[in-house]
Amino acid sequence: MKSKRQTAEILEKSMSMTFTVCGFIAVAFVLLITGFLVVSGTPAISEIGFFDFLFGTKWASTAKDAAYGILPFILSSFYGTFGAILIGVPLGILCAVFLAKVADGKSSAVVSNAVNLMSGIPSVVYGLVGMLIFVQFCSLGIISLQVR
Repeated sequence: MKSKRQTAEILEKSMSMTFTVCGFIAVAFVLLITGFLVVSGTPAISEIGFFDFLFGTKWASTAKDAAYGILPFILSSFYGTFGAILIGVPLGILCAVFLAKVADGKSSAVVSNAVNLMSGIPSVVYGLVGMLIFVQFCSLGIISLQVR
């Protein structure tokens, strides 16, 4: 009869192997999806032109003279990422300094639990809540999106 230690080692090795296989499967699926997108998109990009597609500033897919430029989408992703970094990094550093140097035991536990709870919420949920608030500000006229 096997000891508990041998059983635990066998279980540990089998779980390690299972997670390794799952990791390789996930990477394989990402590579397959990427390959599919490249193969499917190559005819369209070759017809449009790679530089016109990547650096074009107009997206009008339903217009009579269609244009497919994705530069505004790329730049808005960079702007959003930069804005998130601008807000998140100072907030994170200040929170860490507060927890490490300023907070007493009780408030440190409360803030630490709040941070742990918030870190478990997917970023998509924060984006959805942010968009809901942003749309309300726009509808009330607090934020104007008119380009002049």
